[in-house]
Amino acid sequence: MLARAARASLALGVIAAAVLHTVSSELLPVTVAYVADNMLDPSRRNLILASMLGAFALAAFAAFFTIWRDPEKNPEGVEWLSRLLCPVIALPIACALLRHDLADDPTEAIMLALFVVALERLMRVSLGAWAEHPVGFVRAALKAPLKLMLRPKGALITLLLLAAGHALYMSLFGVFAHQRFATYGYDLGQYDQVFQSVLGGRPLRLPSLQWDENWGGLNGHADFGSFYMMPIYAIYPRAATLIVMQAVMVASAAVPLFLFARNRLPQHLAFGLALAWLLYAPLHGAQLYDIHMQPFGAAWAMWAIWAADARHWKRYWLFFTFAILCREDVSIGLTMLGAYMFLSSWRVRAGIATASISVLYFLVLRFGLMHNQGFADTFKLLYPPGESGFAAVIKTMLSNPGYTLKTIVTWEKIRYVCQIFAPVVFLPLRRPLVWLLMVPGFILTLISTAYLPTIQISFQYVSNWATYAFAGGAIVLAAYSEYSDGQQRRGAAVFTVLVASIIACVQWGAYSPHPTIRGGFSDVPFQKPSAADLQREDDLQEIMKQVPENATLCAADRIQSHTTWHLDNWSLRDGIFNCEYLIFTNMPGDLGNERGVQAVGSGQFEVVAQKGGVTLAKKKKP
Repeated sequence: MLARAARASLALGVIAAAVLHTVSSELLPVTVAYVADNMLDPSRRNLILASMLGAFALAAFAAFFTIWRDPEKNPEGVEWLSRLLCPVIALPIACALLRHDLADDPTEAIMLALFVVALERLMRVSLGAWAEHPVGFVRAALKAPLKLMLRPKGALITLLLLAAGHALYMSLFGVFAHQRFATYGYDLGQYDQVFQSVLGGRPLRLPSLQWDENWGGLNGHADFGSFYMMPIYAIYPRAATLIVMQAVMVASAAVPLFLFARNRLPQHLAFGLALAWLLYAPLHGAQLYDIHMQPFGAAWAMWAIWAADARHWKRYWLFFTFAILCREDVSIGLTMLGAYMFLSSWRVRAGIATASISVLYFLVLRFGLMHNQGFADTFKLLYPPGESGFAAVIKTMLSNPGYTLKTIVTWEKIRYVCQIFAPVVFLPLRRPLVWLLMVPGFILTLISTAYLPTIQISFQYVSNWATYAFAGGAIVLAAYSEYSDGQQRRGAAVFTVLVASIIACVQWGAYSPHPTIRGGFSDVPFQKPSAADLQREDDLQEIMKQVPENATLCAADRIQSHTTWHLDNWSLRDGIFNCEYLIFTNMPGDLGNERGVQAVGSGQFEVVAQKGGVTLAKKKKP
């Protein structure tokens, strides 16, 4: 009896101390330096320690005294209370993780991974206690929101509003970045040129990458999605339209995720998983780094998963087609989806067809129509001596798995794995068969050896993980029904997913008190364009009126995406080529400016217009 009383008393004491630590450290003017570097005035540190000690002693004494008064009845109640409140122990760590720039990214990511593992276990204990004796006033407080969440239409409408708000938010700051000239010819200008070429009847012509012939874009990627997206783009054929389209598509994927999860889980848990998708930090940076086709493919793949689950086969094949046409590497994910559908006996015939079509599509494209092997150099440390290309990479992976694993175990990749999976509490990794859905991300990011962007969440490559990580998470949660405490396991996991998503969002995502987010290679500030930015855009478009429609134009990198509505548009950062006109600015760091100034200085070109820092030069006649 004495040992039982001591355990319960100590547990409540530790819980009280954790609460007081959080309150005192948050109320005192404590800076990040305290958490990051242990820098704090001694008097304040002593005050925190004293408040914790006082709370511990008071709570432990109260619990011990309660048990001592009625040793037959009270021990069980005190133990129940300690189990119910045990997640509070993690509160000080949660508050530390919510401080932006707590540590470098690898340290923060590993800390978050350890935290979510611990918090989920504590939540299981807490929800088990709740199942034994629900607290009346808490249940009453949760009654109204839970009632809304338990109504199918109420939950779906709420999610639609949140998704629309998220799409608007990401669109707004994406367009703001474009208006501040923080988007580039690499890659927004190139994708805008792809769409412009399709719109202008010159399919996949990409002079900005020196592929001047029709279908030349196939030397890089198979962006066939530009064809079926053309009607929307044609409404306002400018680069900003693509930014909005990308934000809307990624946000829309929360809806099929919710519908897919709702077929397996209680509705409020499915809603929590869909909300975590909108908060998923790895997707935020990718959306604010120009535009790419992988996020579109990820969203369409999520719609396809829902359609297959609902047996809406016409819709499934439509969404499948939309997804696979986005880019050639999207077919790798769809191949693994088909393999999972078949091997899990979920949708056997559709799985066989999906995997077969996807494999055939990839092989025909990559080794038939597409001749560029440059992307294979991303994996060049896996090349056997004297060989190169994708076939050489596969040889090494099959013949030397130990060496392949060695190239994966680096701090950068450990950080990346934690950033990808900690927000979903590593759920997709808990069932071996679900690992099939993780193969696309593994192949396209983790085994890369010579290209850092593939293992940074500020780039589009996270799209190879996101859809399948969340869908796999829903599948694993549904499998918890096999356990006697399955309800507590699922509730604890989804609660932890939401907490982890919020923390990750504060550290790396778009909903953060921090004024910037990492998008691509640089920090993207959450701010409107200045009057000078807007004036520069007006000056640029005014000067562009002097460029004849059929003239060849070379544009500097930071203004190229603002001028790719002019079809014959080349990259000044790469050369002058045979261009008749050059356009560049005085903006620092704008690749191509120096080449433009040199061309004018050499007498090869002459300035024909200059306004607000924008210069247009024309090639002199011989």
